[in-house]
Amino acid sequence: MEKKETKQKIVILTVAIILTIVTAVIFFVHDPFHEADEHFGYAMGSEIVACFYGGDNKETADTLFSEINVLDTDMLSAKSEKSEIYSLNEKGSQQLSDEALPYINSSLEICKASQGALDITIGSLSSLWGFDSSSDIIPDSSLIETEKSYCGYEKIVLDGNTVTLSENQKLDMGALGKGIACDKAKDILSANGTKRALISVGGTILTYSDGKDYYWHDGWGIAVRTPETDDSSPLLRVHVTDTKVFSTSGDYEKYFKKDGKRYHHILNPGTGYPAETGLKSVTIIADSGLVADGLSTACFVLGREKSQALLEQYNAEAIFVDKDNNVYITDGIFGDCTLLNDAYTVKEYE
Repeated sequence: MEKKETKQKIVILTVAIILTIVTAVIFFVHDPFHEADEHFGYAMGSEIVACFYGGDNKETADTLFSEINVLDTDMLSAKSEKSEIYSLNEKGSQQLSDEALPYINSSLEICKASQGALDITIGSLSSLWGFDSSSDIIPDSSLIETEKSYCGYEKIVLDGNTVTLSENQKLDMGALGKGIACDKAKDILSANGTKRALISVGGTILTYSDGKDYYWHDGWGIAVRTPETDDSSPLLRVHVTDTKVFSTSGDYEKYFKKDGKRYHHILNPGTGYPAETGLKSVTIIADSGLVADGLSTACFVLGREKSQALLEQYNAEAIFVDKDNNVYITDGIFGDCTLLNDAYTVKEYE
């Protein structure tokens, strides 16, 4: 009984500044001594927002925006003809740079750990569904079966820096790109001596602190949005004080409706169709952006009950929201969360 009563306590945070609204997450800052130095950029098809505390950081922001753009266009994009992934997809085999290869290796580790719930070889299947276009056509089932047969992260062959795909395979790093961008941002902030910053890459959020105990640093309140297509209000707020990455995957982000049914962009590689696990959204909080992004997709496909081992393996926390408006919060962050939408109910995580 004592455990349940402790879990039901709500942490009330004083919110001083509302900074910005982004696709997946809304974030707030409590800092009574410093206003944010805000900068805005664009990369990976999304707005990037950089908010610094403790001085003007325009040069750092410009470097950050430029480096993330290069990361996308020269390395991760499946559409940019300059990128290493594009070349790999076109040729079927490619020697990757020393910077790109670790991203592939780490992604494949998550693919394996999630038993294929995340699969970076889903490129042809994703293109067939066309969620990045205005298409609202359900692909023919025979085409889905064909494209699904090309998927399989375990078919990739690694030989030093050379990556070789199986026949007709196409890599799609879209489920990981914004998280990788946050990791790149973290490195740039550290190298430039940044004290504190908030970075949003299309809704994937990095809270950055250099680890020093500033007397004015009371942390951030990161608020996850309500997972409804017509409601971007905050669902709950999470208080965090150190460097973390927040990533949310939801069925409201990219979708179309056909005959009264919603078809969203988070595909189950095993079926070839949008994942159906009774979830509206999954938010992951982790030390690594690549991990946060990868796990938000994998856990959405796996469902809450099957995600626990994966979360434990990567020391990550999660917020699951199901279609019955129930919210499940892992123990490590439960006491730091405040429910903000009374249409939803927090349930004990089991």
